[in-house]
Amino acid sequence: MTGSIKAIGVDPGLASTGFAVIEMLETRGKACQWGTITTSTRLSFSERLNTIYSQLSDLLASWRPRLLVIEDVYVDRKFPKAAIQLGAVRGVIFLAAQHNEIGILELKPTEVKSALTGNGRASKQLVGRVTQKILNFKEAIPSDHVSDAMALAITGLSRNGFFRW
Repeated sequence: MTGSIKAIGVDPGLASTGFAVIEMLETRGKACQWGTITTSTRLSFSERLNTIYSQLSDLLASWRPRLLVIEDVYVDRKFPKAAIQLGAVRGVIFLAAQHNEIGILELKPTEVKSALTGNGRASKQLVGRVTQKILNFKEAIPSDHVSDAMALAITGLSRNGFFRW
């Protein structure tokens, strides 16, 4: 494949949404921008959702990725309010992608772990090390949210035939 293809991985959360823009060049991946979108508990729920939507929309408009890869949700029945909040966060992420005409791919955490390590129950630390190696990322990945977002983007690009490691 010639040229470059970009994807953004998103690890959704109300307090902290991890993101990573990954560009696939000829034979390697490059991390372009990464970080977290954080929201303050002092803000109303709708203001927090707007913060996530606005910042993600800005990233999408700036980088124009071909694909947004988002982690599918795991719902713990003990915490129904958290599941509802996460659903709302995912909704604004989907809306931002739709408004920017970007395709969406949902992946389960076990799918990403299996794709990167061969083990669907691999530790976050192992996934982080493999992700770092694939991207030839020299510095420490700043958080699990960012590491997960990078892993999502890499796996999504691979699933769509844009990258093989």
